Amino acid sequence: MPSDVKASTVDEIRLRQYRNQVQNRNETELREIQEKHKEEVQKLIENHDFQLESLRNAYELQISQEAEKLQETLDGVRVKAEGRIDDEKNSTEGELDKLKRANAERIDQYKKNAEYQVDSIRKQLQASTDQLHEHAVKSAKKQKGELKV
Repeated sequence: MPSDVKASTVDEIRLRQYRNQVQNRNETELREIQEKHKEEVQKLIENHDFQLESLRNAYELQISQEAEKLQETLDGVRVKAEGRIDDEKNSTEGELDKLKRANAERIDQYKKNAEYQVDSIRKQLQASTDQLHEHAVKSAKKQKGELKV
């Protein structure tokens, strides 16, 4: 009898130590996964910010070039004929309105694309988070199952 109690106590201690080792290992793995996930999310955010800044710079450059072209055209018209200024001014204003509408549409499209990218990144982040949560739940269930055995 005493040897059975002693063996049972030793087995219980060994099982507790094993459980603690498994818990520690799982916690370490979870921390590593969370850190990796955090780094990946940070990289995605930085990449998105870089892309957004690139789009802004490209847009500003395009606006600047178009503005320079319009200014050159306007200066050329002024030099050629003072009498045609009013007619040319009206047509230029019409073109400018078209450009403004086109640029406003482009801005809206850029905004939509940026929002789509942000939503896509958020969905990816949510999916990653859900997967991590699911993995953690499975690990916890697996641990509980192993502890019962």
